[in-house]
Amino acid sequence: MNTITLVLIGSTALTGIMWLFDVFCFRKQRKEELRKAEEEARVPLTRKEKSEILEAGGLWGNLVSCFPVLLAVLLVRSFVYEPFRIPSASMMPTLTRGDFILIEKFRYGLRNPFTNKVLYATGTPQRGDVVVFKYPEDPSIDYIKRIVGLPGDRIVVSKGELHIQEKGSHELKHITARELPESLQLYLERNPAYPSESGIMENEDLLGVSHEIMRDRGVVTPETFFDDGSSNVIGNIHGDWVVPEGHYFAMGDNREHSRDSRYWGFVPDDYLLGRAVAVWFSCTMDGGIKIDRIGGIN
Repeated sequence: MNTITLVLIGSTALTGIMWLFDVFCFRKQRKEELRKAEEEARVPLTRKEKSEILEAGGLWGNLVSCFPVLLAVLLVRSFVYEPFRIPSASMMPTLTRGDFILIEKFRYGLRNPFTNKVLYATGTPQRGDVVVFKYPEDPSIDYIKRIVGLPGDRIVVSKGELHIQEKGSHELKHITARELPESLQLYLERNPAYPSESGIMENEDLLGVSHEIMRDRGVVTPETFFDDGSSNVIGNIHGDWVVPEGHYFAMGDNREHSRDSRYWGFVPDDYLLGRAVAVWFSCTMDGGIKIDRIGGIN
C-alpha cells in the first residue's frame, strides 16, 4: 500500500470519527439552539439563517464536511480507478517516462484494499494486458508490465527471441514482430541523459494480440535469468519456464531495457492491482507537457 493511500485512509478515518461525533453529539445541541432561535424570533427564520445555526462552522465544520469527499475518493481509488505515474522507459513505446495513467481496479476482481485479496471475482488478466502489480521482490513498490504468459503456459526466451507454448498445446510458437516503417519510428535518436529511451519500434503479434514493442538489439543485459529450480536457464542467453497456477509472466515492451519476469520470476495473482487503460496526462522536466500522449492504452 503506497503512501498516498495510507494518508487517504488515515484522513478519511479521522474526519469520519469527527463526522460521527458531530452528528450524534454537537448536531443535537445545534438543533436545540435552532428551536430556541425560532421561538425568540419575531418573524420566521430564513433558510440561510437556519443553516448557519444548524451546520457546523469554523475549522471543525470544514474538517467534518471533508469526510464525504474523502470517503468517495477512497472508494473510487480502492475499487474503481487509481492514478499512477510512469517513472521509467521500460514500457516504451506503449508508455513513456512521465505518463500519468489510470488503472481499472475492478478488472481483476474487487479486492480488500488492505490485503489485496479478491472479495468478488470479476475477471482475470488476459494475454497482452498492461497491468500494475506489486513488485514481487519488494511489494511496497508498484510495477507495470505486459502480461505475456498465463498460468500453465511455457515461456521460452532464447537469444532475445520470445516463444510461447499455450497451456494444453504441444506447439511452441515463435512470437514474431515486424519493424515499423522509418516514417513511424519515434525513438531512433539516443539521448545521452536517458540512453534507454531509444530503439527500433516493432509491431508484435502476441498470439493474436497486436501491440508495439521497442528493441535495442545492441544491448545485452548482464543479469542472469530467473531460475526457480525447475527451469531450464542458461545465463541470460536462454530461459525456459512454465508459469505456475495463480501466477503470470510479465515483460516490458522496451525489451532490452526492462527488468521483468525474465529476471525476478512470476507475478502472483494476489499482487495484481489493476489493468492500465488510459494516459490522462504526460509531462517531464526535460520534455514538458505532451498532449499527444493522452489517450487509451493498447
